[in-house]
Amino acid sequence: MESLGERLRARRLELGLSLDEVEEETKIRKYYITALESNDFHLLPAMVYASGFVRRYARMLGFDPDEVLREFKKNVTREEPPEREEEIKLSVSRSQQLSIPVKNILAGAAFLVVVIWLGIFLVDFLIPSSDQPDSNNPPPINNVMPPEAPTSPDSPDVEGINLRLVAIERCWVRVTEDEKPYTDFTLQPGETREIKADNNVTLRLGNASGVKIEYNGKDLGPAGDISGPITLEFPPEDF
Repeated sequence: MESLGERLRARRLELGLSLDEVEEETKIRKYYITALESNDFHLLPAMVYASGFVRRYARMLGFDPDEVLREFKKNVTREEPPEREEEIKLSVSRSQQLSIPVKNILAGAAFLVVVIWLGIFLVDFLIPSSDQPDSNNPPPINNVMPPEAPTSPDSPDVEGINLRLVAIERCWVRVTEDEKPYTDFTLQPGETREIKADNNVTLRLGNASGVKIEYNGKDLGPAGDISGPITLEFPPEDF
């Protein structure tokens, strides 16, 4: 049976499209297009970005984007269980190594309680307390009212598009907010930049792995796994 990557590549060749032409039309790097066609899905960026790439590429080739995206997610899901099984085995082996008999835990807890009780008894016996209240002079009553606990306002719902860019490495950025003219700037390592828009944002990065992105309070991680240009649309198509 023909795989998803083979179907995408066959349709591209059938249409007479080169990788350069696809990259220019979809703004998806040839590196990621080749990874899709080779079924090397582990080379793609985070799922929220990869889903947008798959839908965009499928639409260009004349496929149903939703159908192709569902098949893509099934293939990605099939590749994950062995790793999860290995993680489960590892966690079980660690729990076995760290297991302690319950009777030892109870004995240790009882011993600790006895030690604490003896310590308190010795302190009260050896050190007379100087804070005993005088029955003839009762302490004055303090009428100061305790301060009221501050009320925290309800967190407002997030409206529109709120992006936060955190530079890991030096990166050139071009931002187009709604229908406004684009702006260019360069982020230095450790620098952050807030971007807000009402409807949509087009984000082009010169170094995909050099910038982490937060979208409406959710950490999406680096924009890509390798250093190179990438174009992202917000809101993401599959968010």
